[in-house]
Amino acid sequence: MNKNNGFTLVELLIVVAIVGLLAVVAYPSYQDSVRKTRRADAMAAVLSIQLAQQGFRGNCPFYAQALGNANTCGASAALSTVNAASASREGFYTLAIQANSATGNAYTIVATPVGGQAADTECASMTLTVSAANPSGLKAPADCW
Repeated sequence: MNKNNGFTLVELLIVVAIVGLLAVVAYPSYQDSVRKTRRADAMAAVLSIQLAQQGFRGNCPFYAQALGNANTCGASAALSTVNAASASREGFYTLAIQANSATGNAYTIVATPVGGQAADTECASMTLTVSAANPSGLKAPADCW
């Protein structure tokens, strides 16, 4: 009696098909989890700008409209610059102060995803609006924070 040990081609094809099916189902979920995790990069960067703006406001009668390498208090918010980076630490987001949003008592910081993070359509842009009515900031979209 000749006994063969091993797998048949059909058995191997079934295993490959099962592994492929699991990969097709699991990979998008994995990518979604990675994108959600990378949002922490935007949160940290936006909160860092918020702290920089608060320090800047202590020395200037309004918040700065632009990000730069030094604090510069100009004649108006539009001519003022706060010392903060325009990209998040990990580079997944670009940062800016929304056009014409900086005044004596309010400003809006916008974090826009770039590169692979741009596929995060659920949170295409994260904003923090600080005002006299919301001194700790209004975060939008709320599900992204």
